[in-house]
Amino acid sequence: MVSRPELIEAIKKHQRYVLKQPGGKRMQLRNGNLSRIKMSKISLEDAILPGANFIQAVIKDVSFNFCDLFGTNFVEADLEGSSFERADLRGANMARAKLRNASLKAADLRSGVMIVMDAGRERRVKRATDLGNADMAGSMMAGANLSEANMSGSSLVDADLSDANMFAVNLAGADLTGCNLSGAKMKNANLKGAKLHNAVLAGTDLSGANLRNVDLNGVDLSQANTANSLGSKAVAPLPEDIRDLVNAHSEWLSTGGRQGKPLDATGRDLSGMDFSGLDLSAACFENCVLRGALFVDTILAMASLRRADLKLAKFNSAILSGVRLNGANCQKAIFQGARFGAVEQRDGNGQKTGVIWYADLSGADFSKADMRNASFSQPKMAEVKMVRANISGVAFGETDLSSVDFAGANVAAALNGRLPDHA
Repeated sequence: MVSRPELIEAIKKHQRYVLKQPGGKRMQLRNGNLSRIKMSKISLEDAILPGANFIQAVIKDVSFNFCDLFGTNFVEADLEGSSFERADLRGANMARAKLRNASLKAADLRSGVMIVMDAGRERRVKRATDLGNADMAGSMMAGANLSEANMSGSSLVDADLSDANMFAVNLAGADLTGCNLSGAKMKNANLKGAKLHNAVLAGTDLSGANLRNVDLNGVDLSQANTANSLGSKAVAPLPEDIRDLVNAHSEWLSTGGRQGKPLDATGRDLSGMDFSGLDLSAACFENCVLRGALFVDTILAMASLRRADLKLAKFNSAILSGVRLNGANCQKAIFQGARFGAVEQRDGNGQKTGVIWYADLSGADFSKADMRNASFSQPKMAEVKMVRANISGVAFGETDLSSVDFAGANVAAALNGRLPDHA
């Protein structure tokens, strides 16, 4: 183990190496402990420091350009104004780090393959670079490779990410206000609940990206590629007060309930509003008037729509796992391809508890509804009306349909299910 004085001496020698002075020596140190060290206005350019520990270090205006920082730990480090241009930061952990006005131009922040010991045997583990909840406001990351990096909850206000490779990057809940994303490659990126106000998206590839719960009001996507993206389907913007509720709900989801609050629109008239593509899991729409509302491709897992008026509403391809539709009026509504699935309860550690929440449609009226190709995972359907409903291709599976009224429905066209003899 290298002592702290020896580390300080190695840093001093590296300064002389950078300046090409006598006695200089390139710093080469694997897994060095530099936690909580304080440095400013020096250069560690071209140093080899894989696996180094910089946790909670204060390193301001320091140059790490061209450094080998593979698998380093910068958790909660203050790196404001420092430079990491063309540095190798694959697999680094920079969670909650302060990187305001730092430069990471052309830096390599892809996942890194680590070799770990497991029961005495070497095992290769792929670890994504972690920038979760980091403060990168004003940072310069043009041309950086952030493929598959975790940047969830991070602040990238006014940052420059132009031409960056951000394939499958996780930006859930991130603040990208005023961020320059022109030419960025963000295919399959997760931007769920992210803020994009005033972001520059000229030539940005957002194909296959998750844009659920992103407030796109005033966001110019005209020059971006949004093919096959999720959550960008809403045609009409939501009223400002409802948008505020959705934004707070999105923050509540992305922070695991630590911030924001769940959407509660109990009793409101939301007729004709477009909620398409949003994640409204656990939202409350009880007793709402939602006639003609759009929920196309919307996630409504564990949401409550008890006694809601959903006549003529559209739920095409919606995810309705564990939904509560008790006593709802779903007459002439469209549920093509909707999934009435179940939700498995998990504890605080994400482990299954064995408890399953099934959807509850008891007393709901689906008369003349278009249910084609919907699927049911044993929801409660006591006293449900499907009078003259179109159930072609519907997969009822093992659902108890004994008290469902199928009068006039095309029961012979259902894909499967135990339909009652009187149907």
